[in-house]
Amino acid sequence: MKSFSFFLICALVGLSVATKIQWTMVPEQPVEDDHPFNFKIVLDQQNLDTLENLFWQISDPKSPLFGKYLNNEQIAELISLPEADIQKVEAYLKQDAGKACDVKVDRSVHRDYLYVYTCAGQAKIIFPNLNFAVYERSNSNQTVIRSSTLVDLASNAFFLGVPHELHHLISGIHDVTDTPVPVKHASSKPGFDPFLPWQKSDKELTITEMRDTFNVTFEGIDAETLEKDDGQVRQGVVEFFHNNFSAKELAAYQQKYGLPSNPIRKIIGTENFSEEESVEVSLDVQTITGISGNVHTWDFTFGDSLCWLDVVETLTTTSGAPKVLSCSWGNWETDYNESKVAPVNTAFMKLGLAGFTFFIAAGDSGPSLQNNCKYYDPQFPATSPYVVSVGGTKIDKASGVEGAWFNSSGGFSFLVPRPKFQVEKVGHYVENAKFPPNPEGKIYNTTGRGFPDVSAFGAYQPV
Repeated sequence: MKSFSFFLICALVGLSVATKIQWTMVPEQPVEDDHPFNFKIVLDQQNLDTLENLFWQISDPKSPLFGKYLNNEQIAELISLPEADIQKVEAYLKQDAGKACDVKVDRSVHRDYLYVYTCAGQAKIIFPNLNFAVYERSNSNQTVIRSSTLVDLASNAFFLGVPHELHHLISGIHDVTDTPVPVKHASSKPGFDPFLPWQKSDKELTITEMRDTFNVTFEGIDAETLEKDDGQVRQGVVEFFHNNFSAKELAAYQQKYGLPSNPIRKIIGTENFSEEESVEVSLDVQTITGISGNVHTWDFTFGDSLCWLDVVETLTTTSGAPKVLSCSWGNWETDYNESKVAPVNTAFMKLGLAGFTFFIAAGDSGPSLQNNCKYYDPQFPATSPYVVSVGGTKIDKASGVEGAWFNSSGGFSFLVPRPKFQVEKVGHYVENAKFPPNPEGKIYNTTGRGFPDVSAFGAYQPV
């Protein structure tokens, strides 16, 4: 499986370059009461210390619990509120149902957050302190309905007008006062030259050259094992923005490089699927199938924002879902706040407890200096300690030496403290490395979670 793991790392090429996305209120566009309005209630999650301790034990080959994964019900029993408390929150959400429209409430598989489906008029009743407005995203015609006052108080039930007796049961309310975290838009197009002038010395590798260079000899898995597979020897890619790939181009790519025919076996989330091929997704599926022989690959595609809670919910509720996932999407950490990062990190913990391994690209914007070079902005969820964060390398044409790719992101989290597994190695690095000036620790945070965890070839592969 060593070569199989390598392929996943190679597939994590390039978070797409983007500019900061802004949302602007459109005051001349009224919010109709019957406009659909959906949001999430993150319930107070129990036993998080126990959950994290189990995560590390199950992940540690030296632990007697290594590989003894939990099923969804076991995770739910560990983390969810008592049934009576969940019902109290559901009752509040539904108590005035029908005054403007119906209210549908679905529980997540682990019963730790609620999906609420209603309309804007009913949301005004549920959250009496709020008025709603239409917001439009810059450089796009995408609009959303949100509170007329946008705040980072996603966890402040009092601010939203929720009764005091429910405050201790709710740790977050998402998609009400906060705008979506947008995905990064791919800047690469057919014919796009990715080489900057000072990168002309970097070597381009085809998929066959990549296999030869890194001694990838893995050719696949026997047919009998594939037929019996329950997800253990499947792999998946996670995509956003309804991005599509071309099955025809994938087949042509595999034929061109003498690879076995290996189409994407299943696509999850095809609603509003883009008809236009995405270079980002093509890169993912061509690389992942090109390295892994005949291993079956699934494609999971999601919408216009980085909805990580939805990703984890989909993976943990899809029968036979691949246990190893590759994702090359993300965004700047400053697009989040602690009340949004915390439940996402918990979600990734639950994913690990269920036996999934989530590889995610560290990013392709270097250290990402922001606000006139006043601070480095790390990438999330590459800074989550519960995923495998992957950086990129390149190979010098003249010497053949592998080194850091210029655009590969890395650094330290401002929101996530350094995890225990990094104390020794990252601590030693911080003590001995030479860093640029960092007045008052505001430019970067050397006490935060360091990323990436690993790096592999991540630049200049033709698709």
